Amino acid sequence: EELKKKTETGGVVSPGRVKSELAQPLGEDPLPLRRAKITAEAAVKKAERTRLAAEAAKEAAAQALKDAQDKLAEAQAYLDEVKSRGGSAQGSLWWIDRELFEARKYKPMAKGGVAR
Repeated sequence: EELKKKTETGGVVSPGRVKSELAQPLGEDPLPLRRAKITAEAAVKKAERTRLAAEAAKEAAAQALKDAQDKLAEAQAYLDEVKSRGGSAQGSLWWIDRELFEARKYKPMAKGGVAR
């Protein structure tokens, strides 16, 4: 505002000098601003791609966990069925039961795991 007032008042040289001072910021190279804007847009795109990849991995992990839980339940049901029949090899059944117990030790307590 002060420079604009000087352009309106004063002698012959002063308004010309003030106008050139006002024009300097407008005439600066906009490359750094453009570069910063492009860099920021690229960072946003990269973050979005990373987020989408993370969501896909999360869904795949959830599906794998569900499959593993189903297989564990299936194995436990089969073991219980074989145990209920007579004339089975008790040593083999003990080992199978122990392996299932070891597998459940690595599951969280809230999802059917057992205390270590």
